[in-house]
Amino acid sequence: MTRTNREVVDWMHKLVHEGAEMKLDSREVRPGDIFCAIPGTKSDGRAFIRVAAARGAAGVIYEADGTPRGEHYPVASLAVSHLASRLGEIAALFYGDASQKMTGVAVTGTNGKTTSTFWLGQLLTKLGAPAAVIGTVGVFFNGRQIPAPHLTTPDAVTLESLYARLARDGAKAFAVEASSVGLEQGRLSGSHFRVGIFTNLSRDHLDYHHTMEAYADAKEILFRWPGLGAAVVNAEDPLSARFAATAQAHGIPVWTTGREGKGEALRKAVSAAHALDAFDCRSTGRGMAFTLKAEGETREVSLPAVGLFNVDNALEVIAAMLALGYPLDDVVRGVATLEPPPGRMQPVYSEGMPLGVVDFCHTPDALEKALESLLPGVHARGGKLWTVFGCGGDRDPGKRPIMGAIAARLSDHVIVTSDNPRSEDPESIVRQVAAGAEGAKNVRIVTDRREAIHEAILEAAPEDLVLVAGKGHESEQILKDGPHHFLDAEVVREALNERRTREL
Repeated sequence: MTRTNREVVDWMHKLVHEGAEMKLDSREVRPGDIFCAIPGTKSDGRAFIRVAAARGAAGVIYEADGTPRGEHYPVASLAVSHLASRLGEIAALFYGDASQKMTGVAVTGTNGKTTSTFWLGQLLTKLGAPAAVIGTVGVFFNGRQIPAPHLTTPDAVTLESLYARLARDGAKAFAVEASSVGLEQGRLSGSHFRVGIFTNLSRDHLDYHHTMEAYADAKEILFRWPGLGAAVVNAEDPLSARFAATAQAHGIPVWTTGREGKGEALRKAVSAAHALDAFDCRSTGRGMAFTLKAEGETREVSLPAVGLFNVDNALEVIAAMLALGYPLDDVVRGVATLEPPPGRMQPVYSEGMPLGVVDFCHTPDALEKALESLLPGVHARGGKLWTVFGCGGDRDPGKRPIMGAIAARLSDHVIVTSDNPRSEDPESIVRQVAAGAEGAKNVRIVTDRREAIHEAILEAAPEDLVLVAGKGHESEQILKDGPHHFLDAEVVREALNERRTREL
């Protein structure tokens, strides 16, 4: 007999008391919890049912398919067919469907997810809906970070538990990064979203998806999401027309955004409901300014962030807020007060010293956009642009020479260094990166990341800018022997302090 999701949850609720959690990891089970045993890529959770029972699990639900007939466990247990694909909806019911009680916005795309979710969280909170942010740099609500797994998109069980906790703590809204892997693996199954945003798509995660088409297919899942109230797509990316068509085919209203009339052009091309455009985009002393045309109205917008890519992020966020029913003037005022997330174009200042900037850009497209966005400021300072970066190990090796070529083309000085080599030889990785800039006289290799950052800061002129790229907010460097504490912004400050000491 195949049980419905509701029947499975009713069975669990009969076993547990208030405060019980669902757990996918037997090591995290506490007395009274429910253990969910499903096959994974590296291990099969069913092999750990007895461990969970010994740790005091009140019950176990496990994948029925592939389990030997007559298998008995020393704990109340329930076999559930296709459990992995149903787990998100089961967890949502177990935790009271908390995401449905809040205003949810999901952001997908290669670059811009973290910035967009942070800005959404800030705007929603400013305009009366206390909002949480869930994504690459962690889970944040009410000015504090909440412990959660280090994944862009947590697993479905963890996510539903987070929603329930956030709702109990007073959250009325949330913005979540919807990674391609998370969408494809069903980690967001059970989540309710009012708005879905597409930022852009460029080369990343090909170690997982293998092809760009498969990568795009995974992103597209968001735009046929059950119950989605609106889709926001960025006309600067050609895939937006496809995702807009998908959303419309599922009865979801589409908002298009772009620069210099591209948003309106895409709206007409796909017969979308709404369009936003930024005209006369220009750098200012504290970021960007542009003229916004939205819904037949025009407003001047001040954005405290550099780069055209951040104008794109801001447009998508503004569109999402309008789709949620917030007044245009309130949103525009809020945009002027936005703050960047950790490790995203994060400046590290010291009077009379080179300007350090830390950014997470770790894909060819993101690195190119980051460098292009910094060049006007570098020229205004009358200085040179230094780039210190590397590429991660055990990840798509094809992007390494591409990023080396981009850095050499757009920087005055490049130091190729180690990122997170993981199980790979860091010397081999840096050579592959540098190969993309073969013959370039402005490129050198310094494999030790701390040494590379110090070298750039110590050699740069006071009017120069040093971009340290690739790791952003990350507080660890992952080597063959495991993770070690390493925060780029800390090391930049350390190097600036060393330089000041030397100059005394």
